Amino acid sequence: MVSKSHVALTRCFYCMKPDRILLAKRYMANGEPVHDLSPAQDKVIDMDPCNKCQDWMEKGIILIGIDEAKSDPGWNEPPNTNSERENWMPNPWRAGGFAVMKDEAFCRLFGKEFQKFALKYRYMFMEQKAMVLLGIIPPEGEKDGGGDSESR
Repeated sequence: MVSKSHVALTRCFYCMKPDRILLAKRYMANGEPVHDLSPAQDKVIDMDPCNKCQDWMEKGIILIGIDEAKSDPGWNEPPNTNSERENWMPNPWRAGGFAVMKDEAFCRLFGKEFQKFALKYRYMFMEQKAMVLLGIIPPEGEKDGGGDSESR
């Protein structure tokens, strides 16, 4: 018999980096956890930002590169019922682009409809190609000179 997992490391919804450690709190008499945590291992479980993304959200808007053509139809349409909508998360095909843009720059580049969403939620999905064309991220294969995510 396969034993249940006592621990899981989840991922941040925004940057997709390892985020929180979940630990089992309740155990059965045989020492097994009441709830198996293995389904949460390496998965995004909510839209709470990790500490780094929270810092970035305080500095600007997180832009996440996506490929709409590879995304499932309706990825950005929440379910109709409140019960389904409660734990719903948008899940487009992520293309790897990730940048943080100051509010002022974002508002100069994008219209009121985008501003309203981005300023409220502090993130926005954007076509990867558009991010490249606007000079937000370098074309694939080119170095941006910024190093790792610490410089984003």
